[in-house]
Amino acid sequence: MPDDLLYDATDGTVLVGEHGDGHLARVGGPAGLMRLAQVIQEPEGMAQIGSTTYVADQFNARVVALTAGGTSTVLQLLPVASGENLDGISSDLNGTGLVVPDSPHGTVLFVDTSGHITGRVGGFGRPAGSTPDPSRGGYLIADESLSAVYEVTPGGSVTRLGSGLSGADDAARDRNGHVLVILPAPGKVYDATVGASLATGLGNPQGLGFDGAQNVLVTESDTGRLDLIVTAFALTLPTTTVQLQPGQGVCYGILRASGNSEQVKTYESVGAVPAVDPLSSNAGEVIPQRCGLAVCTVNLTVHGPSGLEFGSFTYRD
Repeated sequence: MPDDLLYDATDGTVLVGEHGDGHLARVGGPAGLMRLAQVIQEPEGMAQIGSTTYVADQFNARVVALTAGGTSTVLQLLPVASGENLDGISSDLNGTGLVVPDSPHGTVLFVDTSGHITGRVGGFGRPAGSTPDPSRGGYLIADESLSAVYEVTPGGSVTRLGSGLSGADDAARDRNGHVLVILPAPGKVYDATVGASLATGLGNPQGLGFDGAQNVLVTESDTGRLDLIVTAFALTLPTTTVQLQPGQGVCYGILRASGNSEQVKTYESVGAVPAVDPLSSNAGEVIPQRCGLAVCTVNLTVHGPSGLEFGSFTYRD
């Protein structure tokens, strides 16, 4: 039951909280899928500050930091009997503190990394998710009880950006300035700015975020999926180990949103030499190095005006 997610801009992997069994799964990269050693009863929102990952433990109403040996409690809130406690936390705009929706008490807390509450904004129904909004200098707060999305500034100013959003769970502003909202019951990612669905037919969508090229990431709790909604371009690579002759090239694909023709070039290629950049086409090529092992790996990063896309594939000679 995947829930909230956290994109890692350094390598393109996605950390996903599995609400059902408490695991944290890292998706992407050469490993494909790897579960972290730490187990948290009900992981909700996640945030990265420096080298430390913070996770909201909803059932126990606390925020924990991941450590080499497990977890350490950073913030303990007052729990409610139902276990429906704090929800989607985030880092603050400066990347030095946390924004914590204390959901059952209708309050958004600003917290430093030592666990001290430095500010609070009240008056919400059930704030269920926080997302930094650097373009406006505030935070998007989804309120599932009031079916609305709000913009909150660190100084405490609150502006309603959208209403009539039944069960609003998470919200984020895309590169075009549109506010996207997760609506779990109808199974939608909804664009509240233009009043239209970006994606429908999802199985209880929960987590929302963007990858390195500002494509939309969303989890489906009921289907156990992590989806990518391509709004710019995405990198596609072989999914099985490729058998090669020495010097033979491997083609890769560029999956583009409708109307996208941006110039895509190689940013970094580890284990292979770039041969053909895609530019405005839908394909590129690299030539892997000689492989002296049973299986070798190529890690490829491409970039365009929208940002970076990461991928990897395995091969043998």
